[in-house]
Amino acid sequence: MAKVPTRSPTHADVDLARLASMGLDVEELEVAGAVPLPALVEMSEDRGRPASHYLAALALSTELPLAPTPGAKITLKLCLGSCQQWGALDLADHVAANLSGNQKGKAPRALTLAPRACLDRCDQAPACELHGPDGVLVLAPATIASLDEALDALS
Repeated sequence: MAKVPTRSPTHADVDLARLASMGLDVEELEVAGAVPLPALVEMSEDRGRPASHYLAALALSTELPLAPTPGAKITLKLCLGSCQQWGALDLADHVAANLSGNQKGKAPRALTLAPRACLDRCDQAPACELHGPDGVLVLAPATIASLDEALDALS
């Protein structure tokens, strides 16, 4: 039996052919085996596409990770595979804006974003995991509010 939420999808997936071509663009940003988030966000702004689409391309079309954030004690693993249908791209845009300092009224968070193709929690989409020194916190289904609340509690 397929693991999918019992509720209807709320969003559309980004076309895989589009993600594949975007993945080639993302690979050009590689520095020392990783993609710096500021460069990815800048490219997304220059091309008029959401940062989340490039993050999904990174997770689904390349083998490159995002560069870790210096001094970050928390890693946010965010599913950008089939979770796209339940709002994962909105979560990715929210986190990318916060990490790049583009979110008004909030200081950038000290965490490393790790987009993933799947976290194997498809029935609870969208899913993310916060990995920190005290263990792993799973948010599934995750919302922007629940993610912010968890990050505030862990900071």
